[in-house]
Amino acid sequence: MEGRPAGLGSRLVVAAFIGLALLTLGLIVGSFPAGIYAVFHGGLSDQLSYGSYVHTFLFFGPVAAVLPFAVPIGGVFLLVLAVYAGMFVYGAAQQKRPIAAVRESFAAGAGALLESPFFVILVAIGFLGFTGTFITAVSVSVLGSVGNPFASVDPLLEFGSLALAPLREELGFRVVLIGLFALVLSIGRSPREALRALWRPSAVFEGAAVGGAAGVIVWAATLGSAVTFGVCHVNCGSAGGWSWAKLPDAVWGGLVLGYLYVRYGFHVAVLAHWGVDYFGSAYSFFGQSAFGISINATNVYLGQTLVDYDLTLLFGVASFVLVVYLGVKRYLVKEQGDDGRLIDKGPGAGPPLIT
Repeated sequence: MEGRPAGLGSRLVVAAFIGLALLTLGLIVGSFPAGIYAVFHGGLSDQLSYGSYVHTFLFFGPVAAVLPFAVPIGGVFLLVLAVYAGMFVYGAAQQKRPIAAVRESFAAGAGALLESPFFVILVAIGFLGFTGTFITAVSVSVLGSVGNPFASVDPLLEFGSLALAPLREELGFRVVLIGLFALVLSIGRSPREALRALWRPSAVFEGAAVGGAAGVIVWAATLGSAVTFGVCHVNCGSAGGWSWAKLPDAVWGGLVLGYLYVRYGFHVAVLAHWGVDYFGSAYSFFGQSAFGISINATNVYLGQTLVDYDLTLLFGVASFVLVVYLGVKRYLVKEQGDDGRLIDKGPGAGPPLIT
Protein backbone atom coordinates (compact mmCIF):
# COMPACT_ATOMS: atom_id res chain seq x y z
CA MET A 1 0.00 0.00 0.00
CA GLU A 2 1.19 3.49 -0.78
CA GLY A 3 1.35 6.32 1.72
CA ARG A 4 3.44 7.59 4.61
CA PRO A 5 4.92 5.05 7.02
CA ALA A 6 2.78 4.45 10.08
CA GLY A 7 3.86 6.28 13.23
CA LEU A 8 4.25 4.83 16.72
CA GLY A 9 0.66 5.60 17.65
CA SER A 10 -0.64 3.85 14.56
CA ARG A 11 1.52 0.81 15.24
CA LEU A 12 0.25 0.58 18.81
CA VAL A 13 -3.33 0.72 17.53
CA VAL A 14 -2.56 -2.01 15.01
CA ALA A 15 -0.93 -4.15 17.70
CA ALA A 16 -3.97 -3.75 19.97
CA PHE A 17 -6.33 -4.64 17.15
CA ILE A 18 -4.29 -7.71 16.21
CA GLY A 19 -4.33 -8.77 19.86
CA LEU A 20 -8.12 -8.62 19.93
CA ALA A 21 -8.28 -10.45 16.61
CA LEU A 22 -6.08 -13.22 18.02
CA LEU A 23 -8.30 -13.50 21.09
CA THR A 24 -11.32 -13.84 18.82
CA LEU A 25 -9.53 -16.36 16.62
CA GLY A 26 -8.64 -18.43 19.67
CA LEU A 27 -12.28 -18.48 20.75
CA ILE A 28 -13.35 -19.39 17.22
CA VAL A 29 -10.90 -22.31 17.07
CA GLY A 30 -12.08 -23.49 20.48
CA SER A 31 -15.72 -23.36 19.42
CA PHE A 32 -15.19 -26.30 17.05
CA PRO A 33 -14.26 -28.92 19.68
CA ALA A 34 -16.69 -27.26 22.13
CA GLY A 35 -19.54 -27.76 19.68
CA ILE A 36 -18.54 -31.34 18.88
CA TYR A 37 -18.40 -32.15 22.59
CA ALA A 38 -21.80 -30.55 23.15
CA VAL A 39 -23.45 -32.65 20.44
CA PHE A 40 -21.74 -35.98 21.09
CA HIS A 41 -21.44 -35.89 24.88
CA GLY A 42 -25.18 -36.37 25.27
CA GLY A 43 -25.93 -33.71 27.84
CA LEU A 44 -28.10 -31.49 25.64
CA SER A 45 -31.18 -33.67 25.22
CA ASP A 46 -33.09 -36.38 27.06
CA GLN A 47 -35.13 -37.28 23.97
CA LEU A 48 -32.58 -37.22 21.13
CA SER A 49 -28.97 -38.16 20.53
CA TYR A 50 -26.38 -37.46 17.85
CA GLY A 51 -27.54 -40.64 16.11
CA SER A 52 -31.18 -39.57 15.88
CA TYR A 53 -32.63 -39.01 12.40
CA VAL A 54 -34.67 -35.87 11.82
CA HIS A 55 -36.22 -34.05 8.86
CA THR A 56 -34.80 -30.69 7.86
CA PHE A 57 -35.42 -28.12 5.13
CA LEU A 58 -33.66 -25.81 2.69
CA PHE A 59 -34.54 -22.31 1.54
CA PHE A 60 -35.18 -21.24 -2.04
CA GLY A 61 -35.66 -17.57 -1.36
CA PRO A 62 -38.61 -17.24 1.02
CA VAL A 63 -39.81 -20.78 0.24
CA ALA A 64 -38.85 -23.45 2.77
CA ALA A 65 -38.68 -26.90 1.15
CA VAL A 66 -38.64 -29.88 3.52
CA LEU A 67 -36.25 -32.61 2.41
CA PRO A 68 -38.01 -35.89 1.57
CA PHE A 69 -35.61 -37.90 3.74
CA ALA A 70 -34.34 -37.84 7.31
CA VAL A 71 -30.74 -37.06 8.23
CA PRO A 72 -28.65 -37.95 11.33
CA ILE A 73 -28.12 -34.97 13.64
CA GLY A 74 -24.50 -35.80 14.42
CA GLY A 75 -23.56 -36.56 10.84
CA VAL A 76 -24.97 -33.29 9.52
CA PHE A 77 -23.32 -31.39 12.35
CA LEU A 78 -19.87 -32.81 11.56
CA LEU A 79 -20.37 -32.22 7.84
CA VAL A 80 -21.24 -28.54 8.17
CA LEU A 81 -18.42 -27.96 10.68
CA ALA A 82 -15.99 -29.50 8.17
CA VAL A 83 -17.34 -27.13 5.49
CA TYR A 84 -16.86 -24.10 7.76
CA ALA A 85 -13.34 -25.18 8.70
CA GLY A 86 -12.52 -25.58 5.01
CA MET A 87 -13.87 -22.11 4.28
CA PHE A 88 -11.64 -20.63 6.98
CA VAL A 89 -8.63 -22.39 5.48
CA TYR A 90 -9.61 -21.19 2.00
CA GLY A 91 -9.90 -17.61 3.26
CA ALA A 92 -6.47 -17.83 4.89
CA ALA A 93 -4.93 -19.25 1.69
CA GLN A 94 -6.22 -16.43 -0.52
CA GLN A 95 -4.07 -13.44 -1.35
CA LYS A 96 -3.07 -11.59 0.69
CA ARG A 97 -2.11 -14.12 3.36
CA PRO A 98 -2.79 -13.15 7.00
CA ILE A 99 0.87 -13.01 8.04
CA ALA A 100 1.77 -10.77 5.11
CA ALA A 101 -1.17 -8.49 5.92
CA VAL A 102 -0.05 -8.23 9.56
CA ARG A 103 3.47 -7.28 8.54
CA GLU A 104 2.22 -4.67 6.10
CA SER A 105 -0.22 -3.22 8.63
CA PHE A 106 2.64 -2.16 10.91
CA ALA A 107 4.10 -0.16 8.05
CA ALA A 108 0.95 1.13 6.35
CA GLY A 109 -1.78 1.09 9.01
CA ALA A 110 -4.67 -1.17 10.04
CA GLY A 111 -6.34 -0.90 6.64
CA ALA A 112 -3.71 -3.28 5.28
CA LEU A 113 -5.16 -6.06 7.42
CA LEU A 114 -8.31 -5.98 5.34
CA GLU A 115 -6.40 -6.81 2.21
CA SER A 116 -6.46 -10.35 3.59
CA PRO A 117 -9.80 -12.16 3.10
CA PHE A 118 -9.14 -13.97 6.37
CA PHE A 119 -9.11 -10.69 8.30
CA VAL A 120 -12.17 -9.54 6.36
CA ILE A 121 -13.95 -12.61 7.75
CA LEU A 122 -12.84 -11.91 11.33
CA VAL A 123 -13.75 -8.22 11.14
CA ALA A 124 -17.11 -9.06 9.56
CA ILE A 125 -17.91 -11.36 12.51
CA GLY A 126 -16.99 -8.63 15.00
CA PHE A 127 -18.80 -5.92 13.04
CA LEU A 128 -22.02 -7.95 12.80
CA GLY A 129 -21.77 -9.01 16.43
CA PHE A 130 -21.57 -5.41 17.65
CA THR A 131 -24.01 -3.73 15.26
CA GLY A 132 -26.57 -6.53 15.54
CA THR A 133 -26.53 -6.33 19.34
CA PHE A 134 -26.90 -2.54 19.25
CA ILE A 135 -29.77 -2.59 16.74
CA THR A 136 -31.57 -5.29 18.72
CA ALA A 137 -31.23 -3.30 21.95
CA VAL A 138 -32.74 -0.21 20.30
CA SER A 139 -35.49 -2.26 18.67
CA VAL A 140 -36.40 -3.95 21.94
CA SER A 141 -36.59 -0.60 23.73
CA VAL A 142 -39.10 0.61 21.12
CA LEU A 143 -41.02 -2.50 20.04
CA GLY A 144 -40.62 -4.90 22.95
CA SER A 145 -39.15 -8.41 23.10
CA VAL A 146 -37.91 -10.08 19.91
CA GLY A 147 -39.33 -13.38 21.14
CA ASN A 148 -37.70 -16.78 21.09
CA PRO A 149 -38.77 -19.26 18.40
CA PHE A 150 -36.56 -21.91 20.03
CA ALA A 151 -38.27 -21.71 23.43
CA SER A 152 -39.99 -25.08 22.98
CA VAL A 153 -37.39 -26.69 20.70
CA ASP A 154 -35.16 -29.49 21.92
CA PRO A 155 -31.70 -27.99 22.71
CA LEU A 156 -29.91 -30.51 20.49
CA LEU A 157 -32.16 -29.61 17.56
CA GLU A 158 -31.70 -25.91 18.32
CA PHE A 159 -27.91 -26.19 18.24
CA GLY A 160 -28.05 -28.28 15.09
CA SER A 161 -30.28 -25.68 13.45
CA LEU A 162 -27.92 -22.86 14.42
CA ALA A 163 -24.99 -24.81 12.98
CA LEU A 164 -26.78 -25.47 9.68
CA ALA A 165 -28.40 -22.02 9.33
CA PRO A 166 -25.40 -20.15 7.86
CA LEU A 167 -25.14 -22.54 4.90
CA ARG A 168 -28.88 -23.01 4.49
CA GLU A 169 -29.73 -19.30 4.64
CA GLU A 170 -26.80 -18.03 2.58
CA LEU A 171 -27.65 -20.50 -0.17
CA GLY A 172 -31.34 -19.64 -0.01
CA PHE A 173 -31.24 -15.87 0.42
CA ARG A 174 -27.93 -14.81 -1.08
CA VAL A 175 -27.14 -17.32 -3.84
CA VAL A 176 -30.75 -17.76 -4.98
CA LEU A 177 -31.87 -14.12 -4.65
CA ILE A 178 -28.61 -12.41 -5.71
CA GLY A 179 -26.29 -14.95 -7.27
CA LEU A 180 -28.77 -16.15 -9.87
CA PHE A 181 -29.11 -12.57 -11.16
CA ALA A 182 -25.32 -12.42 -11.49
CA LEU A 183 -25.38 -15.77 -13.26
CA VAL A 184 -27.94 -14.51 -15.79
CA LEU A 185 -25.85 -11.38 -16.33
CA SER A 186 -22.93 -13.69 -17.15
CA ILE A 187 -24.69 -15.26 -20.13
CA GLY A 188 -22.28 -15.21 -23.07
CA ARG A 189 -19.22 -15.50 -20.86
CA SER A 190 -17.22 -18.65 -20.22
CA PRO A 191 -18.53 -21.24 -17.72
CA ARG A 192 -15.65 -20.38 -15.40
CA GLU A 193 -16.59 -16.69 -15.38
CA ALA A 194 -20.24 -17.56 -14.81
CA LEU A 195 -19.36 -19.75 -11.81
CA ARG A 196 -17.12 -16.97 -10.49
CA ALA A 197 -20.07 -14.58 -10.68
CA LEU A 198 -22.26 -17.06 -8.81
CA TRP A 199 -19.60 -17.37 -6.10
CA ARG A 200 -18.85 -13.63 -6.01
CA PRO A 201 -21.43 -11.52 -7.90
CA SER A 202 -19.23 -8.42 -8.11
CA ALA A 203 -17.28 -10.28 -10.79
CA VAL A 204 -19.98 -9.32 -13.31
CA PHE A 205 -19.33 -5.58 -13.01
CA GLU A 206 -15.63 -5.28 -12.15
CA GLY A 207 -13.94 -2.76 -14.40
CA ALA A 208 -17.24 -1.04 -15.24
CA ALA A 209 -18.29 2.44 -14.21
CA VAL A 210 -20.03 2.58 -10.86
CA GLY A 211 -23.74 2.88 -11.57
CA GLY A 212 -23.61 0.62 -14.61
CA ALA A 213 -26.61 -1.59 -15.35
CA ALA A 214 -25.06 -4.83 -14.04
CA GLY A 215 -24.07 -3.19 -10.77
CA VAL A 216 -27.50 -1.63 -10.30
CA ILE A 217 -29.22 -4.98 -10.86
CA VAL A 218 -26.96 -6.84 -8.43
CA TRP A 219 -27.24 -4.20 -5.70
CA ALA A 220 -31.02 -3.99 -6.15
CA ALA A 221 -31.17 -7.77 -5.74
CA THR A 222 -29.04 -7.41 -2.61
CA LEU A 223 -31.53 -4.95 -1.13
CA GLY A 224 -34.45 -7.20 -2.02
CA SER A 225 -32.67 -10.18 -0.50
CA ALA A 226 -32.09 -8.28 2.75
CA VAL A 227 -35.75 -7.28 3.08
CA THR A 228 -36.89 -10.82 2.30
CA PHE A 229 -34.39 -12.20 4.80
CA GLY A 230 -35.72 -9.84 7.46
CA VAL A 231 -39.40 -10.61 6.83
CA CYS A 232 -38.71 -14.35 6.83
CA HIS A 233 -37.28 -14.11 10.33
CA VAL A 234 -40.71 -12.94 11.41
CA ASN A 235 -42.92 -15.16 9.26
CA CYS A 236 -41.70 -17.46 6.52
CA GLY A 237 -42.78 -21.04 7.03
CA SER A 238 -40.53 -22.87 9.47
CA ALA A 239 -38.18 -19.88 9.76
CA GLY A 240 -40.64 -17.59 11.51
CA GLY A 241 -41.39 -17.19 15.18
CA TRP A 242 -39.59 -13.96 16.02
CA SER A 243 -41.59 -10.83 16.78
CA TRP A 244 -41.50 -7.74 14.55
CA ALA A 245 -38.84 -6.32 16.88
CA LYS A 246 -36.45 -8.76 15.16
CA LEU A 247 -37.03 -7.19 11.73
CA PRO A 248 -34.53 -4.26 11.90
CA ASP A 249 -31.66 -6.49 13.02
CA ALA A 250 -32.52 -9.19 10.46
CA VAL A 251 -32.75 -6.71 7.57
CA TRP A 252 -29.46 -5.11 8.63
CA GLY A 253 -27.83 -8.53 8.85
CA GLY A 254 -29.16 -9.33 5.38
CA LEU A 255 -27.66 -6.12 3.99
CA VAL A 256 -24.23 -6.78 5.52
CA LEU A 257 -24.20 -10.43 4.50
CA GLY A 258 -25.39 -9.52 1.01
CA TYR A 259 -22.61 -6.96 0.68
CA LEU A 260 -20.02 -9.49 1.83
CA TYR A 261 -21.35 -12.07 -0.63
CA VAL A 262 -21.35 -9.65 -3.56
CA ARG A 263 -17.92 -8.20 -2.84
CA TYR A 264 -15.91 -11.02 -1.36
CA GLY A 265 -17.67 -14.28 -2.08
CA PHE A 266 -19.96 -16.92 -0.68
CA HIS A 267 -17.46 -18.17 1.92
CA VAL A 268 -17.06 -14.75 3.52
CA ALA A 269 -20.83 -14.28 3.89
CA VAL A 270 -21.28 -17.80 5.25
CA LEU A 271 -18.54 -17.40 7.86
CA ALA A 272 -19.78 -13.97 8.96
CA HIS A 273 -23.23 -15.55 9.41
CA TRP A 274 -21.60 -18.50 11.19
CA GLY A 275 -20.01 -16.07 13.65
CA VAL A 276 -23.43 -14.83 14.71
CA ASP A 277 -25.37 -18.12 14.75
CA TYR A 278 -22.88 -20.83 15.70
CA PHE A 279 -19.90 -19.08 17.27
CA GLY A 280 -22.17 -16.69 19.14
CA SER A 281 -23.80 -19.58 21.01
CA ALA A 282 -21.52 -22.65 20.88
CA TYR A 283 -20.03 -22.14 24.32
CA SER A 284 -23.50 -21.91 25.88
CA PHE A 285 -24.41 -25.32 24.48
CA PHE A 286 -21.05 -26.66 25.63
CA GLY A 287 -21.76 -25.33 29.13
CA GLN A 288 -25.11 -27.09 29.26
CA SER A 289 -23.77 -30.36 27.88
CA ALA A 290 -20.63 -30.46 30.02
CA PHE A 291 -21.76 -28.81 33.26
CA GLY A 292 -25.55 -28.71 33.16
CA ILE A 293 -25.62 -24.91 32.95
CA SER A 294 -28.72 -23.66 31.15
CA ILE A 295 -28.00 -22.23 27.72
CA ASN A 296 -29.88 -19.11 28.83
CA ALA A 297 -27.66 -18.56 31.89
CA THR A 298 -24.79 -16.94 29.98
CA ASN A 299 -23.95 -14.66 32.90
CA VAL A 300 -22.70 -17.57 35.01
CA TYR A 301 -20.63 -19.37 32.40
CA LEU A 302 -17.24 -17.82 31.68
CA GLY A 303 -16.86 -19.27 28.18
CA GLN A 304 -20.02 -17.72 26.77
CA THR A 305 -19.55 -14.52 28.77
CA LEU A 306 -16.13 -14.04 27.18
CA VAL A 307 -17.57 -14.51 23.69
CA ASP A 308 -20.39 -12.06 24.42
CA TYR A 309 -18.03 -9.39 25.74
CA ASP A 310 -15.60 -9.96 22.88
CA LEU A 311 -18.25 -9.51 20.18
CA THR A 312 -20.04 -6.58 21.80
CA LEU A 313 -17.42 -4.62 23.76
CA LEU A 314 -13.96 -5.66 22.59
CA PHE A 315 -13.35 -6.95 19.08
CA GLY A 316 -16.87 -5.99 18.01
CA VAL A 317 -16.34 -2.31 18.85
CA ALA A 318 -12.82 -2.34 17.38
CA SER A 319 -14.14 -3.85 14.12
CA PHE A 320 -16.95 -1.31 13.93
CA VAL A 321 -14.55 1.61 14.46
CA LEU A 322 -12.14 0.23 11.85
CA VAL A 323 -14.86 -0.20 9.22
CA VAL A 324 -16.30 3.27 9.86
CA TYR A 325 -12.84 4.86 9.78
CA LEU A 326 -11.86 3.18 6.53
CA GLY A 327 -15.27 3.91 5.01
CA VAL A 328 -14.99 7.64 5.77
CA LYS A 329 -11.40 7.68 4.56
CA ARG A 330 -12.36 5.94 1.34
CA TYR A 331 -15.20 8.39 0.75
CA LEU A 332 -12.88 11.37 1.20
CA VAL A 333 -10.14 10.08 -1.08
CA LYS A 334 -12.14 8.02 -3.60
CA GLU A 335 -10.26 7.28 -6.80
CA GLN A 336 -11.51 8.28 -10.23
CA GLY A 337 -10.96 6.78 -13.66
CA ASP A 338 -9.04 8.57 -16.39
CA ASP A 339 -12.26 9.89 -17.94
CA GLY A 340 -13.56 11.21 -14.62
CA ARG A 341 -15.92 8.31 -14.00
CA LEU A 342 -15.80 6.32 -10.81
CA ILE A 343 -14.54 2.87 -11.69
CA ASP A 344 -15.41 -0.30 -9.81
CA LYS A 345 -12.14 -2.21 -9.65
CA GLY A 346 -13.35 -5.02 -7.42
CA PRO A 347 -12.21 -6.22 -4.01
CA GLY A 348 -8.52 -5.65 -4.70
CA ALA A 349 -8.89 -1.94 -5.45
CA GLY A 350 -8.50 -0.74 -1.87
CA PRO A 351 -9.21 -1.68 1.73
CA PRO A 352 -11.56 -4.58 0.97
CA LEU A 353 -14.43 -3.88 3.34
CA ILE A 354 -15.12 -0.53 1.77
CA THR A 355 -14.29 -0.81 -1.93
